Amino acid sequence: MGSADFKSLEDELIDNVEKDVRYWQQNDAKLRAVKNVSTYQEFSDIVKAAHLRPLTKKEIECKSNPSVVWNNVATCNMQDNSKQSSDSISDVDIIKDNIPSACSPKVQEFIVSFRRLNAAKHRYKYLSLHGAEHVASTFHNEEIPPSVLVELLETLLIFPSNSVPDIVAVTRLLDVITGTKRFELAIEFLSSTELDTLCNLFDKLEESLKSGQQDLAEQGVTEWSLSTLRRKYKV
Repeated sequence: MGSADFKSLEDELIDNVEKDVRYWQQNDAKLRAVKNVSTYQEFSDIVKAAHLRPLTKKEIECKSNPSVVWNNVATCNMQDNSKQSSDSISDVDIIKDNIPSACSPKVQEFIVSFRRLNAAKHRYKYLSLHGAEHVASTFHNEEIPPSVLVELLETLLIFPSNSVPDIVAVTRLLDVITGTKRFELAIEFLSSTELDTLCNLFDKLEESLKSGQQDLAEQGVTEWSLSTLRRKYKV
């Protein structure tokens, strides 16, 4: 038997192993989903995402505090234009990191593009590039699957706590999410670990108020507004 035949057999074996692993991943996901979801769409989303791994602690923690200016919707009233210019995402960065340059108005396409980005910092760039308003228009009258909601929250957790534009934009996006369809039901599906992530996100936002309280207040981000938002998320 030639080397080409051995290579063909090896490729076939690997393919069969991957298919077998995917089958059992989806089978386990079906067993979990049937007990925890109330719609077929939620069931389907969980099964489709069975092969995806959760973000690691290292990915969630952004030690370098990425400097990213969100969509102009979130920063239109900021006065420090020179800082915004230096912090903005360049076209080169977008191409290098394979971050889509357009935000799809279709929910499933948005989710696929978001999930193709494995690193938390790239997912954060994707969200910050398009801004809370575009994300809101994507999910208008739609529901965010619980698994996707968790990934969004984990991504937002890496925001730089010393950046006023980021604090404002993350807060606005959290507020946008509360207006999506079946939001309260999605929150009910969160596990205790996922609720801890949500609590950490709000704790970080509240702690970040110290970095620019006056500027944040002018943008509508205050202790009272965060407290109101926290109650909507039931944490």
